[in-house]
Amino acid sequence: METATKVKLGFGALATIGLAGAVIASGKIIGKVQHASNRHKVKQFVTDKFDGSEKLLDIVDKLSDDDLDNIMKILGKIKDGKKHITVSGSSIKDATDDLKEKLLNLVEQVI
Repeated sequence: METATKVKLGFGALATIGLAGAVIASGKIIGKVQHASNRHKVKQFVTDKFDGSEKLLDIVDKLSDDDLDNIMKILGKIKDGKKHITVSGSSIKDATDDLKEKLLNLVEQVI
């Protein structure tokens, strides 16, 4: 095997190893940024809903990343539930208005 081929293979192997290291490192960095973002969102929620209670903010600081992920899932489910209730509430109101209108029409026809 020629020296040039060996050099090319060496550089190719180094590039592959470097790329794999970069992908692994970027995955870890993305995870850390996501956890920091979740911590900030939970702190903002505590500030908004609980008037920035120092005790609650201290508790948020002590929570693990897994605990914060679970809190974010819970908050997401609460948001989805609120949207569903809002949609159902307006549907119920529309149905009630329709029923009221039909009853009034029925009463007018009978009279």
